[in-house]
Amino acid sequence: MKFTIYIFISFLILSTSYGAQVDLKFKDLTVSTSSLDPDNYKLNPKEDFSSQDNIRYHYQYFDRYHSFGESSLNLGIIYGLSWVVYPIFQHNDFENGSWTEYKENFGKLVFDQDEPYWNWLVHPFTGSQLYLFYRSRGYSRVDSFTMTFISSALFEFTVEIYSEPASIQDLYQTPVLGSLLGLGLETLSMFLLNQENPMSNFFGYVFNIYTLFGWYDGKIKIVPSYHKKTGAITLMGTF
Repeated sequence: MKFTIYIFISFLILSTSYGAQVDLKFKDLTVSTSSLDPDNYKLNPKEDFSSQDNIRYHYQYFDRYHSFGESSLNLGIIYGLSWVVYPIFQHNDFENGSWTEYKENFGKLVFDQDEPYWNWLVHPFTGSQLYLFYRSRGYSRVDSFTMTFISSALFEFTVEIYSEPASIQDLYQTPVLGSLLGLGLETLSMFLLNQENPMSNFFGYVFNIYTLFGWYDGKIKIVPSYHKKTGAITLMGTF
């Protein structure tokens, strides 16, 4: 188990420093360069495009503003799912719980006696998936950590108490270690998804499955076009 913990910590350190993310700062704009003057960049309207061959995609994250209502909705989605997932994945604990125990555990906070497997692997992994969910919804890294912390606290204080008191370790290990792991998975997945290699793309999706969903808005379409009259090669980026 110690070896597993060392591997986990090493992955956190290496993955968070792995690769630099290239940000594209345009939306619905096209950049073209003439074959006669490669350094002469200009903006062209999308109507000038003559073709849309060899379409590629660039993956990254765009941080945006969220209203209180939208953030409440996102928290509500995760909170509702936690009531569904908890009885399934912790079936034995849930069967041993009761609403009487729920009332007794409400407001209690203890150091749990869970096996290291839960505290060092399961909870950080769960936290990483919460972090990546909020990142896919357009939250910044800091805000994603905050939302992960709130979701974890809601689970500990209002869901898991059906079978046991809230855990002090889980309250910080899930959001803190989970966000660090999520940051590593985010960086690694962005690097893999932006490679022109089907195998790299496959693992990019595996490490960050939220990039497959429609609400992820960081998928930019890059369309190269060649203008016969001007001899210009144009790249269009839309998302």
